[in-house]
Amino acid sequence: MEEETFPVVNMEKLNGEQRAATMNLINDACENWGFFEIVHHGISTELLDRVQKMTKGHYKKCMEDRFKEMVAANASEAVQTEIDDLDWGSTFYLRHLPKSNISEIPDLEHDYREVIK
Repeated sequence: MEEETFPVVNMEKLNGEQRAATMNLINDACENWGFFEIVHHGISTELLDRVQKMTKGHYKKCMEDRFKEMVAANASEAVQTEIDDLDWGSTFYLRHLPKSNISEIPDLEHDYREVIK
């Protein structure tokens, strides 16, 4: 039995003869996997690292404390243990197109908003 790997989309192929095949790959990935890896997207590693660092800082500063306060108000120890083990970065969702939702995210520092834009 052959092991199936998740889809990898090469963004360089969107502007050329392989555009249709690439769009089909994206469609299939969305319908059958729910995600895909993007390569050759032109976003620098430095920018991606900076966004990741700022995202983690945002959660450390704001969101985690608020969520813990909510749980503490409910006095649920089991839920508190789960909160301590969460990967906060994986719960952060920003949308750029067709319309950005960055204005809907509370407590983002100005520098963070600028990096995301």
